[in-house]
Amino acid sequence: MKHRHSLLLIPLILLAAAPAFADHPDAEALTCADRSVSARAVRTTQDVQAFVQCAYEYAQEMGLKEARRAFNEDERWKSGPIYVFVSEATPMSDQARLFIFPPTPEREGTSLGLLIDAYGNDYYKEQHRIVSEFGAGWLYYSFTNFTTGRDEPKLAYIKSIDWYGTPAAIGAGIYLRDIPGTCESEDVNAMALEDNPSEERLREFVRCAAMELESKGYFATITLGADPRWKHGSIYLFGLDTYGSALFSGDPDSGQPGGGVPELNDMMDGPFGGRDVVSVGDAFGETLLYYTARNPASGEMQDKVTFVKRVVVFGLPVLIGAGYYSGYARPDYNPFPF
Repeated sequence: MKHRHSLLLIPLILLAAAPAFADHPDAEALTCADRSVSARAVRTTQDVQAFVQCAYEYAQEMGLKEARRAFNEDERWKSGPIYVFVSEATPMSDQARLFIFPPTPEREGTSLGLLIDAYGNDYYKEQHRIVSEFGAGWLYYSFTNFTTGRDEPKLAYIKSIDWYGTPAAIGAGIYLRDIPGTCESEDVNAMALEDNPSEERLREFVRCAAMELESKGYFATITLGADPRWKHGSIYLFGLDTYGSALFSGDPDSGQPGGGVPELNDMMDGPFGGRDVVSVGDAFGETLLYYTARNPASGEMQDKVTFVKRVVVFGLPVLIGAGYYSGYARPDYNPFPF
């Protein structure tokens, strides 16, 4: 943690004001009945809420002494930037003590003083307000990500808990890399995706590109089709209208940056078996597609995973997408068997 001059904290919204996260249909049913909820598995806001509920139940069932040990030591409760914290909930926010803080356990039992961000938000004052008036809720803020050393936007779920007779908040949070202000080029780029592909990183890559397209309009298509951040090796972006016509593509087969290359629906009668996947992407807003295509980096037919997101540019819907190759080559594969 850092003090006023270096810590950016942006607590904004209560649980009651965050239906996208709080009103999950299974929110009341989240329990810690087994060991399936762990820090390593936390990826989404629903995961965070389940993880905190699980930690809360663990502390109630096993006792606070064992909970303190487990939250600080066991991999189930901490993995990289994901960890359980417990801090005092008091209206005297400059005196709020840390009870559990795995990144720096030596600070436990001490107060960090007044933590106010660049926007004038008092972190512990907001924490106290949420748990004392609502019992649980969400905090939106920027905090030191100890895996990167940078202050980054963080979304945390907190819940009221009695800690040896002292009102406190137990919580956990995640750093999101695909929301406005978080799409850093050093973290989200084509080279990183190709070096370490996963569906999670693919989503981040496309969502960050989508924000670029939404904010800059069609002027962004040249950069998205040619800039090394968005195009490296076998990784490239493409954009379609909702009829399946290409607006831009970084595919090397286009012959020029941003050239019009048919994407997705031109393969309907091959790997997609006649499915109108463009309409699927348009209807669902986001979709993952699994098929086989020619890898421009190797020239081989390989299994591919593609993520497509719908955005609106100058009032018109656009589907932007990218994909990665699994590495499994299919030399005898014929995408058009008929």
